[in-house]
Amino acid sequence: MRDKTDQILNAAIKIFIKKGFLQTTTQEIAKEADVAEVTLYRKFSTKQNLFETVVKKALENEFHTKVMKFAEEPETEDFLRRILDDRLTALSKNRKLAKTLLAESFMGHLAEDINFPIIIYNGLKKGLEIHFARLENKPDIGLLANQIGGILLSSLTFPSEVPYYKLSAKNKEELLNGYVKSLKTIIAS
Repeated sequence: MRDKTDQILNAAIKIFIKKGFLQTTTQEIAKEADVAEVTLYRKFSTKQNLFETVVKKALENEFHTKVMKFAEEPETEDFLRRILDDRLTALSKNRKLAKTLLAESFMGHLAEDINFPIIIYNGLKKGLEIHFARLENKPDIGLLANQIGGILLSSLTFPSEVPYYKLSAKNKEELLNGYVKSLKTIIAS
């Protein structure tokens, strides 16, 4: 039975990315998943439930787990660099999904617990709190989370010609150095 659920989730991601939440029909998802529409409803009851399940799965797998792992990094600069590099890579590789989530969040189609910018902010804030809890220097965590979130979201709204994940190691390093330098000013203040 898990295979059918995975088929539906994978099909839903594909269609939601392509068409957005409002324009996607459960019939299209069922067809793409090669299941009866009644099977889709039996497993998820509504298109909204299916969409929320897809979003939660994607964000929990891709965001929270890694940020918490990075928070254990003893050096703040390395911690910031790892978060930025990992998140910029993930966002640039999954640009269409991320833009869909961002658009659906801004249009108010997502519950607060799966609102993309809020999830990014809350995940960053929690990771920053964990990282700085053991250090003497405790910056304004909210401001720092806002700044990192801004960097990440701006990569979607103001993309460069070459996606981050396709940049050379040297170009990534230069970009990360600039971002980390700007974040360190918040930490120092």
